[in-house]
Order: sequence, then C-alpha cells, then structure tokens
Amino acid sequence: MRFSSCLCFLAVFFQALLFSEDIDETKHSPAESSDFWVSTNGSDSNSGSKHSPFRTLQRARNAVRSLPSGAFQHHDVNIYIRGGTYRLNKTLTLTSMDSGRYGHNVIWRAAPGEHPRICGSIQVTGWSVYDASLNIYRAYVGPCQSRQLYVNGRRATRAQTTPYPAGFLPSWTNGGIEFIPTSLNPVAWRDPANWTNPQDIEAVIITQWKMMRIPVSSITPYSSPNNGLIVIQEPAWTNANVYFDISTNLPGIWSFWQVTRFENAYEFLNEAGQWYLDRQTGWLYYIPLAGEDLNTANVELPVVETLIQGKGTLHSPIHNIQFKGLTFAYATWLDPSSNNGYVADQSAFTLVGSNHQPNYIGHDQHVVPSRGNLSFTYSKDILFHGNIFQHLGGVGLHFVTGCENTVVKSNLFTDISSSAIILGGVSETDAHPKHYDQTTRNNNITNNLVRSVGVEYVDAAGIFVGFSRNTRLSHNTIVNVPWSGIAMGWGWGLLDKGSYPGVSNAISGLWGTVTKLTANRGCKILKNKITDFLNVLWDGGAIYTTGRQGPSLLKGLLIKENVAYGKRVSGGGNTFYTDGGSRYIRLEGNISYNNPIGVTYFGPPPQAGDPLPYSSLPSDGNNVPYGSDTGGCIPYGDIRYKDNYWLQSPIPDNIALYNILYQALLGFPPYSSKGFFDICLFASHGVRYPIHLTYANNKTFTTVDQLPPNVLSNAGVQSRPSSIPKNLWVLPGP
Repeated sequence: MRFSSCLCFLAVFFQALLFSEDIDETKHSPAESSDFWVSTNGSDSNSGSKHSPFRTLQRARNAVRSLPSGAFQHHDVNIYIRGGTYRLNKTLTLTSMDSGRYGHNVIWRAAPGEHPRICGSIQVTGWSVYDASLNIYRAYVGPCQSRQLYVNGRRATRAQTTPYPAGFLPSWTNGGIEFIPTSLNPVAWRDPANWTNPQDIEAVIITQWKMMRIPVSSITPYSSPNNGLIVIQEPAWTNANVYFDISTNLPGIWSFWQVTRFENAYEFLNEAGQWYLDRQTGWLYYIPLAGEDLNTANVELPVVETLIQGKGTLHSPIHNIQFKGLTFAYATWLDPSSNNGYVADQSAFTLVGSNHQPNYIGHDQHVVPSRGNLSFTYSKDILFHGNIFQHLGGVGLHFVTGCENTVVKSNLFTDISSSAIILGGVSETDAHPKHYDQTTRNNNITNNLVRSVGVEYVDAAGIFVGFSRNTRLSHNTIVNVPWSGIAMGWGWGLLDKGSYPGVSNAISGLWGTVTKLTANRGCKILKNKITDFLNVLWDGGAIYTTGRQGPSLLKGLLIKENVAYGKRVSGGGNTFYTDGGSRYIRLEGNISYNNPIGVTYFGPPPQAGDPLPYSSLPSDGNNVPYGSDTGGCIPYGDIRYKDNYWLQSPIPDNIALYNILYQALLGFPPYSSKGFFDICLFASHGVRYPIHLTYANNKTFTTVDQLPPNVLSNAGVQSRPSSIPKNLWVLPGP
C-alpha cells in the first residue's frame, strides 16, 4: 500500500512538473489542467491538452462547459488557439453556460507568438476562362449565398452599372422603377428585360445621410409607347418610400427618388476586379485585376453571417469571457438580400417588415440594427483585447441590449461593410428600460484603430452608441469613414421626456407621450482622433450626437480633447455635430482643423438626352455651403463650449459671406457670431432654440503650430498590441 502510494505520488509529481513546463513556455501565470488547446492539426477526439489539442472551437467550448465549478475557484480557464485558419460552417454560440465563474474568466486567446484566424468563408479554386473577350473567369461553388468576395485579401467589387444610369425613373404610383432602354447606357445592360436572375438584383440610392439597397422582384419589358417596369420586392419598396415631402404629400428626397446604380447581375460585369455569384447555378464569375493569377490566388467567399454570438438573457446573462490576439475575418450578412432589402433610417439602423407609416421627418420610430458578425446580448464583463476584425460584411462587433462592463481595447477594425462597433440599441427597451439589467452601462471602448469601415453601407458611423449610461470612448483613432466617425444617441428629442421635436416637420408627441428620462447619462468621448470623415455622404460630422444626453449638464455627455481633421473638402457637415434634440453636452479642449465648410449634394441632374429624366429640382440645391466646426439641426441647447480650438482662417470670413447668401436664399442667416451652424431655425411658445449655448475661452488659429502639442499627441491610439502586426497598425498623420 505504501509502495503504490509512492508511485501515485511520483506520477502526480511528474505530471505537474510537465504541465508547469508547458505553462512556462506560454509566459502566462500558472494555471490548472482545465486549460485547453486547439490546433488545425488536432482532433476533437483528443484530450485538449497542449500535446493533444482539439481541432475545433466548438469542441473546446464544450470542454469548458463540462468543467466542474471548482475549476474556476482560483484560476481563469484558457483556451489556447494555435496559428492557422479555423473555418466555421456555422456560428459559434456562447451562452451563460460558457461563462466564467467565481469572478474568473474563460479566455479565448492566441497561443503565444501565433496568429490564429477565425473565418466564415470557403476558399474558391478551380477557375477557368468563361468569356475570353471580357476576361471573365468562373468557378463552381455550389449552392451558397454571399454578398462579398475577397481576392488575395482585397475586397472585390460587386458587378454594377455605371453611376446614375439614364432612362430609369422611380415611380411611386406604379410600384417600381420605370425604364426606357437608351444608347446612353452600355449595350451589355441597357435593356433590363435581358437581365438574368432579376430577383438577385438590387437598386441602390445614396443621398445626404442615407442609403438604400432594394431587391428587384420582376421586370416588365419596354414596349413603346409603354415604359418598362422594374418591380421591387415588398416590403422594401414601400419602406423605401415612407419619407414624404410635406409640400407634395408624396415620397420626397429621403425616399427612393433616384437610382444611383444597380448591382449584382452577370450583365453588369465589365471591369477588372468585379464579381458576380449566380445563386441559381452555383457559378461564381470574376474578372481578375492585372497581375492576378487565379490558379495561385487566395479567393475567399464568406458564407457564415455571425462568427461568434454571445447569447445571454435578462435573467441569465453571458459573462466573464475574454478574447485576446485573435483575427476574425470573412463573414457576410444576408438580410439586405431578403425582401426587406436595406432601407436605412440612419447609421446602420433600418426599416424591416410592414406597417411603417409615411412620415415627413425622414426618420421612423421602429428600426432594427444591422447584424453584427460578432454579437453579444445581455452580457457582463466581456473583454476584446488585441484582436483584428477585418473583411467583414456586417457590423464588426455588436453589443446589443443590456451589456455591462464591456471593454473593447487595442483592437484593429478594417475593411468592414458597416460600423466597426455598435454599442447599445435604440428601441423603447433601450431608451426606457423597465428592468435595470436592460440598461447598457459602464462600457469602455479605448485605444482601437478603426480604418476603412462603412464600405458597403455608407450611412454607418465608425462607432455608434445608442442609449447608454457611463459609456467611455477614449484614445481611439478613426480614419476613412463615409459618414460620421462617432455617433451617439438617438431619437432627435422625440424619445426624451417631454418629447422635444428636434427634427424638421416634427411635433411634440409624434412618437408618443414620454414622461421619463432615457437611460443616457454620464458618457464621455475623450482624446479620440478622427480624420478623413464624410468621405461619401454629407450632413454628418467627426462626432455626431442626437437627443438628451443626461439629467443635467454635469451628468450629461462630455466631449473632451478630441482632434478632428481632414474632412472631405466638399462634404457638408459640422465637425462637432450636436443634432436634433441634443442637450446637456460639454465640449472642452477639442481641436478641429483642415475641415473647410463643405456643400450640399443631392445627386447630379439627369443626363442630357435622358428619355425618362427624373426631377432635376433636388440637384438645384447642390453646392450650397453647409456646415461649420459646430452646429446642428434643431438641437435643444444646454451645450457648453470651453477651451476649444476651431474656426481657423479663412472660415470666419466665409461665414460672413455665406450668411449673406443664406439671407438671400432662405431669408435667415444660419451662422451665429460664434460660428454655430443652425440650418433649421426653430421656435416654440416664444422660445427660440437652441437655448443656453455658452462659450468660454475658445480660440481660433491659422496653423497647426499654434495648437497645444499635448492635446495633439494625446489624442487617438497610443499603443499597438504585440498581437497585431506593425504593417497593419498604420496610423494617420498629425
């Protein structure tokens, strides 16, 4: 008995010694044998140890789920993921059963010095020439659906027509888009009656702060004297035309009044770098760029929509989970291909389903967020640190209702179709939660690099925050966004206590009687650097807000020591844009430079000789000066500006001249003596809004050398995590 006991002791001793040596190699604190390893060379029948790793992430999740609670009493549980590509064929779903325990965490992390990639795509091989005259190649991918294609890490362009094609006129009364074939368009696609797979084709409009993608249902050929008709699927067509013009009582310029382009037909393939997927036959078509060899190219077709879903509930939240050093890539989002299409209200929130009533304000009360390729609902103590989010077809990372103590730190977000991050929602539950745990609160988004997002859905903000409490956005760098860099808040005052009508043509009570404050309070936007914004749309800004931000000025929103520069020259908008209903906001120590006043743009007039011209009246409003360093449309007020630097020369002189122009055009000057741009003058019960705009110690300047160096150097990303390669962590200039 004693001898066998000694043997057992020695066996345990050597096992412990061996395991401690393994952990020493990871350079992490000692952990117990409840840690697991995953490798592309592993097997799910293995034990999950370092020397006998699992093959799949699902197997590792199940192993952690099966651990006794005691495994968490003194240690975190790590899932070490070796380098390589892990292709998911379905979403990795995590629930409360997959959470940490006793205050310790489940950590999904890259193995030391390695770079694992979690993907939702299939690799495409077997290319052959299909049409030599156009250099079109094709490969068989079978029955699948996707909205993106990547060749050697570059996003390919979906087959599309030229911008603003001639001979197409959206018609509300006929329920679609009328057309007349014309020689102004290329022969390959000038007659829609010849388009293949019409139900996969989308009509696109991009205008002001909105965009829409609506799917075709059928095509009635042109036969003189009757125009052809492109019938649009429902409810997309109705939803795309709910924004009425108050003067005509018909769909107006925020509805689908003009075709920016059509997408996704074989006939549209005409340029190198374009692709088309025929879902009916399973063939993928592509025109390679010069120098691309499809025999050796890495071609990725995303087919999975959500890579990781954290699925908590109000009474059983998901919690204490961390992700470190991982790359999430190649996921799609298919909802815009449904009969709902993509009908944007604002900032990646869309109209879905029926029963949306016509309105005159350009916004709908009931909207849904875009899908997150990583998504968490009712979560607590979730950390993302040092990860890469790239080549994604929806929102990169989405935290929905009831998220608490989230930390998103030192990650790279690049080449994403929608927003990099959405935090919190805009529903009635988010605005006025009945249960405290429905409140999105105490979350921190810091030191991230957000670059080239909103690629496909250009109305999306770089980072969007809905109704929330004590959110902190700090030291992020946001570069190259089509609309606003950061957008915070929702409702334009209509969801705030008292229902302030903070949008044109609204009236108090339009969205119901509101008797209590929203969840907003105590949020901070600090030391972020935002550049190259409004790169596609106009009527946005570097930092955009709407609605009441707290119960008082001191408990409201603080926007401090942010640096914004390099706006698209023609992009009309306000650098710091306190829009409809914005209230209780302090702007302190911010810097705006190289952000000249832009202009309005509603699209070009019809081409000369267009046989079916749309109205040229909207384009008559083009090129009107629009925006300043600060401004908004019907903000409430209670906004304080202190110690900011802006209005660099020659903007003050321009403001004076533009006021003369607006006085002649509209009968009122929109620029205040302080440079605040208020295009929507509003008064109610003898009070003119905005009220209580206060200014203290703000300065103008003419060169960057006059700016405080500490503010410039402290703004934006401060450090690159070792898990992200230097060549990807490329920051903009000063």
